[in-house]
Amino acid sequence: MTVTHNVTEEFFKLELKDYVTSQDLQEHQLIRIWRLLPACTSAADTWYPHASHQLKRYVALFTTFILYVDDKVEQEPEVMIPDLQELQTIKCDDSVLTLWLELVATETGKFYGPYSTGVITKGFVDFILGNTIEADFAGDMKLPAKFGQRASKFLRDKTGAGEVFAHFIFPGHLVEETGSLLSYAPFILGILYFVDDVNDILSFYKESVVGSEMNTNIMNRARSSCCSPHDVLRQMCGDIAETMDVVSNGLAGKGIAETLWKDFVNGYIMWHICQDRYRLKGIGLVMRFGQD
Repeated sequence: MTVTHNVTEEFFKLELKDYVTSQDLQEHQLIRIWRLLPACTSAADTWYPHASHQLKRYVALFTTFILYVDDKVEQEPEVMIPDLQELQTIKCDDSVLTLWLELVATETGKFYGPYSTGVITKGFVDFILGNTIEADFAGDMKLPAKFGQRASKFLRDKTGAGEVFAHFIFPGHLVEETGSLLSYAPFILGILYFVDDVNDILSFYKESVVGSEMNTNIMNRARSSCCSPHDVLRQMCGDIAETMDVVSNGLAGKGIAETLWKDFVNGYIMWHICQDRYRLKGIGLVMRFGQD
């Protein structure tokens, strides 16, 4: 797999940095964002290579805000969770949440049709709500195996934002929603599974091998099924390979929609492998942009 690294990415990062700097954020907020911004600009450029510059800017900011909240909930739950619970008042203590809300409310409709805009907005709300309960979820999940897996998947769908990133693939300037939605809508669920499951698979090493996280989708499924995490990981790998085949076959011959999906698959996997965040160099899994 070869991905051409866009030399304009540095200028892209500088543009976003100028925007963030202009928002009068506090130093501790900026430190978190500067740490995330390179990976998120790379994600926008690598996952969605055909997107317009303005759309990549939107996706990069959206992704930065997702990871900002995700990391802060994990590291400072006593601060972040009460703030998430107050989001409906639009009076969040953390002004990054307000920036994210404004981004979703004012810019999403510029790039996507009414249906996708609604889904992306709902995905923002789902992510916030999911994070308010995720920390306490695993300890209280005492359900039969089948329902335990469903409950874990329910939460993962909220906190993974897979449906959002699936709809990001099909912006209006490339695939007009009117007349085209039904050509790819039946496969959104499969793409959602791909987004969440590939992230789970490629996060497993840093979370549960060198890390000790117990409240992850894989660990929750393993507990509810009374099997090892490695058994769940193996099953997920088989399931996601089948899902990719189904989506690829379903979009075959559908022009730009097929191209956008294939490029997303390549970019999404490549990005995870290349990011230090996932620590995959520790198992010898190394790829570089522009190399096979």
